[in-house]
Amino acid sequence: MNKVIGSPTEPDYNYLKKAIWLYFLLWIFEGALRKWIVPSMAAPLLIVRDPIAIYIILRAYYLNVKFINLYVILSTIFTLFGLAITLTFGHGNLFVGLYGARIMLLHFPLIFIIGLVLTKEDIIKIGRVMLFSNIFVTVIVYFQFISPQSTFINIGIGGEGGAGFSGSMGFFRPSGTFSFTTGLSSYYILVSVFIYYFWLSKESCSKILLYTSTAALLIALPLTVSRTAVAGVILVGLFAIIGYSKSLKSIPKLAISIMAIFIILIVLQKTTPIFSLGTEVFMSRVNTANEQGGGLKGSIFIRVINDFVDPIVDLLKQPLFVGNLGMGTNAGAQMLSGKRDFMISEGELGRLGGEQGIILGGGLIILRLILAITLFYKSVRLPVNYKLLPILFCGTALYLITQGQWAQPSMLGCTIVASGLLVASININTETK
Repeated sequence: MNKVIGSPTEPDYNYLKKAIWLYFLLWIFEGALRKWIVPSMAAPLLIVRDPIAIYIILRAYYLNVKFINLYVILSTIFTLFGLAITLTFGHGNLFVGLYGARIMLLHFPLIFIIGLVLTKEDIIKIGRVMLFSNIFVTVIVYFQFISPQSTFINIGIGGEGGAGFSGSMGFFRPSGTFSFTTGLSSYYILVSVFIYYFWLSKESCSKILLYTSTAALLIALPLTVSRTAVAGVILVGLFAIIGYSKSLKSIPKLAISIMAIFIILIVLQKTTPIFSLGTEVFMSRVNTANEQGGGLKGSIFIRVINDFVDPIVDLLKQPLFVGNLGMGTNAGAQMLSGKRDFMISEGELGRLGGEQGIILGGGLIILRLILAITLFYKSVRLPVNYKLLPILFCGTALYLITQGQWAQPSMLGCTIVASGLLVASININTETK
């Protein structure tokens, strides 16, 4: 869809955009609400973005935003059939079923609404906010990294226990403003999209903000003790090279940007003790994983392949239909068994197959794979001058669409935001750039 800004017939998307901004901010700070601000409301805040999603869908429908496409129709059909089977022949718990169904019914359509409503200016504003929030979140991560799990900064969901996850050398993986470390990892990967973009593009951005946010990201990555975060940022960098290397003229600026980042790394290593410590802890975790048969390459890149292959093999062993919708989420598992555990599968594709069987679960897997392939194809087919931003978003959104753990609220929020921005960057009319 081409978006012509300033047209006299352009719908008034003001309130719709404000709702999208609220959804975006609640994704970043939902964990902060559940841990520090109103821990007594931790359980209901698990679905804090759901009312916003409902409003966005209803408002978009009222404004005649053409977001109801084949992806939305098929995902709705598969999910409603899955819910009916769950309530009729499956576990029969209405609340668990609805909790599982909300992922595709309420959140998935937002990808296309965001893609049709946001303009280039909106995307850039979100980018600047992410650069600024990155500095704030990294300060929190720093204190979480150096503090015991018993301190307030590391308090867990609902004000109980510690929010850190096992790391290395006695240090824990921090969760930042998110409820769990996976949310923080996906956040930093999306932040890197905008950092790469502002370094390589001609878009205006405060140099002080860009340099400070770049340093904050480089400091934060080892402090996360997360191989996923580091590998994800590197992957986005590879996509940046693909999107930016459009001619020989682009090589000097690309080389200067890479050199600048390396210089910042060297300066941080020499002048910032916490960066050196974080790097040591991170490498210790990588070495431990390597001794266990993984390592950075084995535990990330090979694991990605296995996460595709293994669930497909398991899917073929499932019945044609399964009535377990919602059971694959931790919240659903707690409602059914009283324990927050993976009753079906920790992996996303395994969850889909285990919840809905070969026909419906397999249909959703295929649907998401086709969506990812289509978005990548559209991105690389764009004119060379306009493909950098979409290609960068592909560096994170494609993985989130195909394998992101949508049962986890923070990961679901990141998927919707990143994928919606990818669609928006593809849909932007070249006249508005």
